[in-house]
Amino acid sequence: MTKSIINIGLACGGTGGHISPALALASNFENYNIKPIFITDVRGSSLLKSMSHYVVLSGSPSTKGFTKVINMLRIFFGILQSTYYLYRTKVNLVIGFGGYTSVPIILAAKILNIPSIIHEQNKILGRANKFCSLFCNKVALSFNLKESVKNPKFVLTGNPVSREFENFQYTRSNIEKSKFVLLIIGGSQGASVFSEVVPKAIKSLPEKIKNKIYIYQQCRESEEQDLKKIYKNLGIKFTVSNYFHKIYEIFKKADLIISRSGGSTITEIIASGRPSFLIPLPNSLDNHQRENAYELKNNNACILFEQKDFSEKSLSEKLNMVLSNRSFLREMSINAKSIYKKDAAKNLIDLILLTHRELINE
Repeated sequence: MTKSIINIGLACGGTGGHISPALALASNFENYNIKPIFITDVRGSSLLKSMSHYVVLSGSPSTKGFTKVINMLRIFFGILQSTYYLYRTKVNLVIGFGGYTSVPIILAAKILNIPSIIHEQNKILGRANKFCSLFCNKVALSFNLKESVKNPKFVLTGNPVSREFENFQYTRSNIEKSKFVLLIIGGSQGASVFSEVVPKAIKSLPEKIKNKIYIYQQCRESEEQDLKKIYKNLGIKFTVSNYFHKIYEIFKKADLIISRSGGSTITEIIASGRPSFLIPLPNSLDNHQRENAYELKNNNACILFEQKDFSEKSLSEKLNMVLSNRSFLREMSINAKSIYKKDAAKNLIDLILLTHRELINE
């Protein structure tokens, strides 16, 4: 007898940090007779353009004045749209991946009496997820949170990453080679501060160290040509791009990663067991990027810079230090890997199936 297909609604905010774990989770569904149904906003639609998905209205309720009124109206109409899509596609369970777009979808699931789970990618529960936690059945966590200590609704699953990162072979061989590969990534939109500070810090390094460096750097499209000219003039070997396809291949080569500290990026760093310099986005909501970075710092898995302290001098000093002491990099690498919670996609799918079974048995 063929098992009936379980339709799972994947509610994603419109950024890569919310959509990446949803895609990673969905890539494992074929082994479980689960069908993914993506629901996102206009921003997320461009990231999901190669896949079937639905688009709903939403907006941040954290704004003020007339914009707040407009966004509340958008959320109201988003609830109506979500209710229609969930009913039409016969969704059996919804899992939200954060961002204000998940709010109307989780509320629509509650209206239709469809069970729901929210997944938090960060070390701190985001505002949208904190609100949605009042209406959902379970809260899946990437890291242990203080709220989860005595609350049975909270379950530690880890944060799903692509299979390439999940199957990443831990190796120290990169750190032993004579060439030093530096990967600089700044989130889905790049980070202008990296384009400004990193080249100056590289320039001030001693020649014997500078000659060993190969740079992969993600930057904003508007900065790409200028950055290439700077590195060319410095005599540095480099690959600069607005977007890296198959970035996991570069992770394999990287001896050190300089990065923001969004939830998905942090997970890829610890999954690959790579040492890192982390510069949290200073204006991230609830300072979640800083909390993420401290998860690694407290485990001696990274060096943390506050952006106000991230300068040519401070970066040059730390680069000089780690390049002169490779054992420090090896220790960070081992500690990073020790934080990673494996099989996050499987853990989440197990939670989905358990929640679905509990509903059937009620």
